[in-house]
Amino acid sequence: MAVILPSKASDQHFSISNIISKFRSKRRAGSKDSTRQAQQQHITHDTRPPLIAAPLPLVLPEHQQTLSNLGWTTVTFPQPTSEEASFPGETTSEEHHHPAPGLHPLQQAYEALFAASQAFFNQPDDEKTQWKHKLGSEEGWSKIPGEKEFITLRTLEYCPEVLRGPAARYWNLMGAHLSSTLGRISTSLGLPDGEQEGLRKFVGPCSTMQATDATKTATMLRLFRYEGWEPKVVAEPHADLGLLSIVVGNVPGLEVWDGTTWFGVEREVEQAGMKGASMLAGRQLERMSNGRYPAGGHRVVSYGLPTTPQQQQPQNSDDTTATPTLNCGNGDSGEEKRYRFSLVFVLRAHEPTIINSDELETEVTGRWDGPMRGVTAGKFFEEIRGKHYNINIDLKERERQKEKQRRKVQSGMA
Repeated sequence: MAVILPSKASDQHFSISNIISKFRSKRRAGSKDSTRQAQQQHITHDTRPPLIAAPLPLVLPEHQQTLSNLGWTTVTFPQPTSEEASFPGETTSEEHHHPAPGLHPLQQAYEALFAASQAFFNQPDDEKTQWKHKLGSEEGWSKIPGEKEFITLRTLEYCPEVLRGPAARYWNLMGAHLSSTLGRISTSLGLPDGEQEGLRKFVGPCSTMQATDATKTATMLRLFRYEGWEPKVVAEPHADLGLLSIVVGNVPGLEVWDGTTWFGVEREVEQAGMKGASMLAGRQLERMSNGRYPAGGHRVVSYGLPTTPQQQQPQNSDDTTATPTLNCGNGDSGEEKRYRFSLVFVLRAHEPTIINSDELETEVTGRWDGPMRGVTAGKFFEEIRGKHYNINIDLKERERQKEKQRRKVQSGMA
């Protein structure tokens, strides 16, 4: 369990822990037995020492524990109206040397990338088709009619001109930020936090957007456009496969698993009047931390037609018929087709890096149940991917992969 350092509460008094507690209390009235059973299933008796205090950069003190407890947390960007121009531990800008009001560089970068992604997706499909790739959902443009379309960026060489500059800036800033975050996570586990030590040694060139296919890394930047306002689940429940992921949406839609139910984290952040992103631990980090940082389960939903702010009320996150205020994806009138745009940066371990579990074991992590020696991060990733289906493929192939996984489980292979 992570240690929280005391500090002044935020002006909005926004606390994930408090909101989840209230949220669960409302649900408990009608389903006490089922909730109690679900909570008991998630109680573990971990005899390992607590995590060492190592505050994550750009994460509010009241949100520090959530990543290690649930596999997700919020990254909060300081706003120009804030008393503080920057947060301690920030590594991706020089803003703390120049406290003049202004948006955080990461916020500036993602807003510029949102504008560029809308320009790209607004093009006719026959123009976007040139960006299809032999790797399918792993690189290039893909479309699942009635659900979403997206483009996965891996290098500048295979990146549309309209996206190239904004994508490189966002990637490089976020890559540096997540490398710093992995350093703090390493410290919390009792591991060294140098660039070539602990968990940071798995970052390598992944922190910058590479120029050519020859230097491509496993890390990716994926831009989504989800279709329509009708209430529905637009991305099935899953956990990412890498080390850390950062998700930014232009309107609320991301929901995370809080241990008993789905929690509308983006909606709560927006209602608190704050700006930020959601950070998720992936399956690589879960394994490399020996379970101290679980992979964060999440899904994406559409809440339905927009309402006025006066009509907007907090809703049960299991109810996708809730109708919070949403912004028009293309700036047109409410009668036009609407979209939700999101940016997902997925930091994966650099494939050639060798994993030796002995080097990642400390008193805090404990001994690995299944030791790993001399295995490349690339092979490790393929092993993980082979145990999960891909949610970013067409429905028919998705169902085929699900059935394959079910058969593996039934036969005891998974």
